[in-house]
Amino acid sequence: MSDFSYLPQGDLIRQLLVKTNISDFKIHSLLRDKGVFLPNQEKNGSVPLLMKTIISPNDFHYFLETQKNKEDKTKYRTASIQCESVFSLTEIIEKGFDINKLIDDSSPYKQYFTVKGNPTFYLEDNNTAILDYELERENLLFDFQNKTSTHSGRVIIKKNKDSELQLTLQQNITAKETHNVNELIIKNIKQRLTEKSIVKSGTDFVRIRFCDFDNKKRVQFLNSFAITKIAYLTFASTSDVDLYLDEKVESHKDIQRFLNDIDNLKLNGKSLQNHILLNNAAYFPKLILSMVKLKYNLNYQGLTGKCDVVFSFPDYIGKSRDITSELQITLDIQLDKESKSFLNQQKINKVIFDIIEKIKITKFNQFKLTGEID
Repeated sequence: MSDFSYLPQGDLIRQLLVKTNISDFKIHSLLRDKGVFLPNQEKNGSVPLLMKTIISPNDFHYFLETQKNKEDKTKYRTASIQCESVFSLTEIIEKGFDINKLIDDSSPYKQYFTVKGNPTFYLEDNNTAILDYELERENLLFDFQNKTSTHSGRVIIKKNKDSELQLTLQQNITAKETHNVNELIIKNIKQRLTEKSIVKSGTDFVRIRFCDFDNKKRVQFLNSFAITKIAYLTFASTSDVDLYLDEKVESHKDIQRFLNDIDNLKLNGKSLQNHILLNNAAYFPKLILSMVKLKYNLNYQGLTGKCDVVFSFPDYIGKSRDITSELQITLDIQLDKESKSFLNQQKINKVIFDIIEKIKITKFNQFKLTGEID
């Protein structure tokens, strides 16, 4: 529990409130609850007002939880590699490794985070090995009560039950640093596979990337999850999309005038699956779709709630436009009050992700550039 014996004010409040993971709406809502009404929600107007006040312990806790919750949503990426010989997982994990040494050796500069202890892989069953870890990150510029924050990461090595020659690796990413650590672990695993001649030298993990699709197939791929039956989930709506317009492709004549002067579109609403741009394949070649957020109603063996699933290519979104960006899946499950518990949350997260992962692979094989569309 946070110690609120000291509360920030003035410029220290500004450092907290200007962070991108604290939305304009959250600040605007707090001011409105205090009886302060502004003509718009922009931080240029709301933050200066709060800088002139001493916020209450409850207000401070509200913003810290807002910041924490946004970053702590679990994000998933997967990769697979084709193996050349029969092997057991113990061959790969029997020799441990020092994660902190891997981190230190990865850069000539001192890192601002460390992994707690010396975690190692353990066998969940003959086909699954798991490594769970926690890293501690310094936050000297941003956090007031705690100068460090803790983030969990997980790497799962799973042999495909259909074939002993297929190895799948799953990453759970809760912060940028856990992604960096996961990449170091993957590099180490790949090195071991090569040394033991389980994979050919030069073979790399296969990942679903932005550049694996053309514009049309990428829209079809991301749209397909909204029209595919997913066990325990009932589709409600597409609520957010990130769209860019391909300058190299001429707009369809029906919408040419509308799109001529637009560079990108960020749409949010209640039923975007019915929006004309996402509903007519004739328009897809012009559209660069990099993210969709789908809303579902959840009913898992009597446990009910809501489930938001985001399919995105995060390193393409924004200014970077990295065409090698990997597909990332973010699950946000909100159980109803009577269903809510930590164990329920963990179990349902795993079940839903495993189902979506199988669908994802099928859809990728259908819509990738080398595949055929039905």
